[in-house]
Amino acid sequence: MADSSHCFYCREDLGGKRFVRSEGRPVCVRCHTKFCANSCVECHRPISVETKELSHKGRYWHEECFRCAKCYKPLAKEPFNTKDDRIMCVRCCSKEDAPCCHGCYKSILAGAETVVYKGKSWHDECFICCGCKQPMGSQSFLSKESDVYCTPCYDEKFAKRCFSCKKPITSGGVNYQEQPWHSHCFVCSSCSKPLA
Repeated sequence: MADSSHCFYCREDLGGKRFVRSEGRPVCVRCHTKFCANSCVECHRPISVETKELSHKGRYWHEECFRCAKCYKPLAKEPFNTKDDRIMCVRCCSKEDAPCCHGCYKSILAGAETVVYKGKSWHDECFICCGCKQPMGSQSFLSKESDVYCTPCYDEKFAKRCFSCKKPITSGGVNYQEQPWHSHCFVCSSCSKPLA
């Protein structure tokens, strides 16, 4: 753009030089950057007419400053979302909105195999027995306070032990003189005949 007028700010002759019009007034490139240019919300430097300016909801960025607030991926040519006034790539935004795994404390992304128990979410592989540390998968489990156990580990840790064989009593059983017994272990000490 050439014009024989003068810069509104510094009064420099603009004949044969590049300039911009700001509010209808001619302004040299240097003064435009100094007095009129938008400031980049990321780096806080002015966005000169020589660089590409991106804007979203009344905020401005240099093209190279328009990137994800979490992973810093450039977003000038990518889809993006905003969260709490931050620009984020779609992947990081979905991670932020995803529930957090109670086992590993990482995000549970959409489509992942999950377990929800007592209002808390786990990755399928993070929902593990507190005893053997194996994933529960689809097997049944028992809980004690805030811990979960597979049936064998629960029995091993919490079940009453037979007075005779010392193994866990998982069902049935007999109490004799305040001692627990398996039904098949509660036998006559002379003839081994079952007493239960």
